[in-house]
Amino acid sequence: MRVFITLISLAALGCALTIAVAGPGTQMGWWDFSTGFKLIRQVSSPINITEGFGLSPIFTLAGLSVLGGIFALVTRPRSLGVFAIVCALLALGAAQVPLKMRADVAANPIIHDITTDFDNPPPIVAGASKDRKNPPEYVGDKLVYNSEITVAEAQAAAFPDLTAHKVNAGLDETAEIVRQILDDMKMELLDETLSDEGWLIEAEYKSKWFGFYDDFVVRLVPEGSLTKVDVRSKSRVGGSDLGANAARIRAFFEKLDAAKSL
Repeated sequence: MRVFITLISLAALGCALTIAVAGPGTQMGWWDFSTGFKLIRQVSSPINITEGFGLSPIFTLAGLSVLGGIFALVTRPRSLGVFAIVCALLALGAAQVPLKMRADVAANPIIHDITTDFDNPPPIVAGASKDRKNPPEYVGDKLVYNSEITVAEAQAAAFPDLTAHKVNAGLDETAEIVRQILDDMKMELLDETLSDEGWLIEAEYKSKWFGFYDDFVVRLVPEGSLTKVDVRSKSRVGGSDLGANAARIRAFFEKLDAAKSL
């Protein structure tokens, strides 16, 4: 029984470690991001046992590890019981990652390019030459995967609050506020261009776990004493951003409105 409990516990720990290294392994170039996601699915998605019934490896192993740990605590050695329960808790903690990912997939449209201006989205210029699989051009009229609505229609339905903002500040003052916000949000400034129309400020955001890069473009246009702010955030890889780009634009506007609002 001790050998069985040990093996089960190690298997549960292995599932947790697989999820933990899926992202860092992608960043270090051990595999591409699709393989990283596949690793997560392999240890978390249910395996069909019979028709209509399946078991998730990580949850099954975590449950068995808990039972084995309790048994070992009662019958001894207690150290094995503690080890088994710790492995189970680590597995259950890691399993929250795929659970959240599935919830995000269900809650968001399969899009990765969000803009506050469908007709004239802020262009991606500095980030266009960066390593990417998604083109820098806006494809709002393209149909969403496995859907009959366009990317723009999907965004409008899912995130109706993401529209251009107007701030009670001049063009240059707003540009400086934007730079501070981008720095506060841990984005790297790529380029900024001042034209007759206004400022175009481009940055990029790198996710902590998988190291995904997203373009983030802010366009500032003067309107009298006010400044109109349009934003665009786009993932360089992947079909769905799990709502990350919309959340980033929303967070940006919250900080902007807190700094300068009408």
